[in-house]
Amino acid sequence: MDSDQPARPSKVRHRAHRRPARPHAVLLRLSDEEKAAIEVAAAAAQLTPTGYAAKAAVAAASAGQAPAGAPGDLRDLQHELFAARRAVVMFGNNVNQAAAAFNTMGQLPDWVAEAVRMCAAAVARLDEVISLIDRRLR
Repeated sequence: MDSDQPARPSKVRHRAHRRPARPHAVLLRLSDEEKAAIEVAAAAAQLTPTGYAAKAAVAAASAGQAPAGAPGDLRDLQHELFAARRAVVMFGNNVNQAAAAFNTMGQLPDWVAEAVRMCAAAVARLDEVISLIDRRLR
């Protein structure tokens, strides 16, 4: 046995077989890490990797759960982008208010430092969202 491959579970519970057999098969292409994760989860559930993958896929589809990288995740990213846009608009308003105060009083209001910190945090979060999108598109 190859030492790089995880040991097969010694005792697995097989799914009930339908007679006649199910007429459709789905081929999964997995990375080494994905395959190993399924094998570990299948062993914990006392199922074969194929049985585990089938049950998990049917359960997720029946519950209407979208897998990672599906349109449901795009909605989350869209909400993040909308929040970042709101933050930029609010920062623009703060800059206008600070400029008006500086023109009137000759000094910046006390809250400007906090507004700049919040803007920097919003830009950092926007960078994170852009990185997520970039990774999912690759």
